[in-house]
Amino acid sequence: MGISAGKQWSVNLFLLLTITVSIGLIELLDRNQKSFIRDNLQTRAKEELSIVRAQLEAAIVSDIYVAHSLSTLISANPDLKFNNWDKLASGVKRKSKHIKIIGLAPDDVIQYIYPLEGNERALGLDYRTIPAQWKSIKKAQELQEIFIAGPVNLVQGGRALIARMPIFSDPPLNQRYWGVCSVVLDLDNLFVNAGVESFAYKYNLAIRGVDSTGSSGAIFYGEAKVFENAFSTQSVHFPYGSWSLAASTKSDLLDYVPWYRSEIARLIGYPTVLLLVLAFTTIFRLYSRANERSLHDELTGIPNRRYFMYTLEHQFESVAKQERDESFAILNIDLDKFKQINDQYGHAAGDKVLIACAERIKGVLRTSDVVSRIGGDEFLVLLPRISHVDDVDLINIEIQKALCHTPVIYDQHLIHIKVSVGYAMYKQQFATAEDMLKVADARMYQEKRRQLSC
Repeated sequence: MGISAGKQWSVNLFLLLTITVSIGLIELLDRNQKSFIRDNLQTRAKEELSIVRAQLEAAIVSDIYVAHSLSTLISANPDLKFNNWDKLASGVKRKSKHIKIIGLAPDDVIQYIYPLEGNERALGLDYRTIPAQWKSIKKAQELQEIFIAGPVNLVQGGRALIARMPIFSDPPLNQRYWGVCSVVLDLDNLFVNAGVESFAYKYNLAIRGVDSTGSSGAIFYGEAKVFENAFSTQSVHFPYGSWSLAASTKSDLLDYVPWYRSEIARLIGYPTVLLLVLAFTTIFRLYSRANERSLHDELTGIPNRRYFMYTLEHQFESVAKQERDESFAILNIDLDKFKQINDQYGHAAGDKVLIACAERIKGVLRTSDVVSRIGGDEFLVLLPRISHVDDVDLINIEIQKALCHTPVIYDQHLIHIKVSVGYAMYKQQFATAEDMLKVADARMYQEKRRQLSC
């Protein structure tokens, strides 16, 4: 019976709706996937910024506290004469990573500086005569705490931070001011070692807080718009004051991952939908053809002769056209003395026997095998991908076990089944599929005669 126009329209509408819904789901998954990736990348970027902040803070604090040992030494010995100044200062500089210059200024007048070479003009300098520097020294004196000034541009090139360490001769009261220790830190080298430059290569980075003024201070690294578009802001804390760091993306965060990772939902989704549509279409077409040709046996539900011949001829032509060695086999199964079953128990019993035989044969076969009922008590089996007679024998044995070892029960009667089976293996000598059927049929009758003679 053919497929009606109404049913065909319903199937087409279902297919269209399925495709539409699938596209919507794929795009939703794609959006969620990209959002998930962006969130992960942003979280990772925040962690990287936090690492940079921690390394920056640790590096600065580490260097100034190495130099702070000088302040401690002087506080304990206010009248100390620095006869070995170069050795003492070089030891401090060696223990640090970013200190370029160390200066001591009793009463705010520089009397000791290291290295002296290139800084000779600084000796004897009175900070009070230089307002720009005196401001930070006065601030440190008032705070009685280390104060980080800058960044400032160096005459010899580059930028530096200046840590002002006020020294008192009566700690912890700090009533008698001795002078100040000034330490110049190489800012550019500090940024490289702390990971600022490598982070700025991937993201936009800005730092504000000139003279340790924090988020209210002027920007000395990056651009102001980074703070406006920042996905994260963090603070670098000093003994007094801080810097504020901000990071924003240079482009869409998805640009930082391989394209196939960001498009994974579409890469998987659309091919899957396409395959499903193709599979559905193929199955529906096969169903339509089978339905139109009425290819199934009404009693047993298995394919009839027409279906079997169509499949056999297709298999025969396919194997015949292929160059590689591929074979298949057919089995002809005939129920012995089936007429006696009908005569003794009735046609209802015979029908039950046929149904049971069909089910038992199907239970033994592979999913790719085909079993059909082609006559009253005769079955044909198509066995694709069978290359050896031994394999056919094994299947034959399993079929006979399934059919003959267990009787069919009908109205409390045990009906024992016996069968005769003939087979034919594909050979290039066969001109048509009918030739194979004739061989299988002949062997089946030969087996039937053999059993009768036993």
